[in-house]
Amino acid sequence: MAPHDKVVSIFKTIPNHVVRTLQSCDCVCFDVDSTMLTCEGIDEMARFAGKYEEVKALTIKAMGGNMSFRQCLTERLGIIQPSLDMIQNMVEKKPPTITHGFKELVDALKERGTEVYLVSGGFDCLIVPEAEKCGIAPNHVIANTILFDKEGKYAGFDKKNFTSENGGKARALQYLKDTFRFRKMVMIGDGMTDAEARPPADIFIGFGGNVKREAVKEVSDYYTTSFSSILEALQQKV
Repeated sequence: MAPHDKVVSIFKTIPNHVVRTLQSCDCVCFDVDSTMLTCEGIDEMARFAGKYEEVKALTIKAMGGNMSFRQCLTERLGIIQPSLDMIQNMVEKKPPTITHGFKELVDALKERGTEVYLVSGGFDCLIVPEAEKCGIAPNHVIANTILFDKEGKYAGFDKKNFTSENGGKARALQYLKDTFRFRKMVMIGDGMTDAEARPPADIFIGFGGNVKREAVKEVSDYYTTSFSSILEALQQKV
C-alpha cells in the first residue's frame, strides 16, 4: 500500500468532525491506565505487594455496581497498604510500560501548541515519573495522591482530588476549561469514566490498544487501537 493510500484509508474511518476537532483543539486530555500505560496501576501495585488475588476479588465484587469508586479505592488501598518505600521500590524496579506511539503523539500535539494533560483515577506517585519521560510536567497530571505518615506508612489518600470519586474526570476537565479558557477539548481513554468526560470534552476518542471494551467503542466519536491513526489524522491537511 502506498503512503497516500494509507492516509486515504485512515480518513475513511475517522469522521470529519473528529479530524477537525483534533486539528483545532487547544487541549487534549489522556487517561493513563491502559491508555498512556499498558497496565492498570493499582493492579501492578497489588502484584508488587503480593495482594493481587485479594484486590482482584474486590474488583469483581465492585463490578456488581453496589460500590462507589471512592469506596472501592479505599478498600483496595486498605488491602495493599502501600508504604512510601514500596512505592519508591516499585518505580525504580518495575516501572510501567508506556504504550507504543503515545510519546510521538504527545510531541506532535505540543509542537502545534496544544496543551496535554493526564487525567487519571490512578496515583500521581506512579504516573509523574512516566509523564516526565514523555515531556509532560507534574502540573499537567491530575490524579490521586496517596498519603503517608511521618514514618512512610500508608495513611489514606487525598479525598479532595477530582478523580477520587465518581464523575471526577468530567469535573477535572471542566476545571481546566474554566481555569485556562480552553475553547475546544478532546478526551482520549479506554474506559467509560473517560467517555463520561464528554462534555465538557467536545469529542471522546476511545482507545483499545491495550484493552478493548465494546461499551466504550459504542459511545466513542472515534475508536482506535493505535495512537498512530490519531497522529496521522492530526498531521494531514484536509
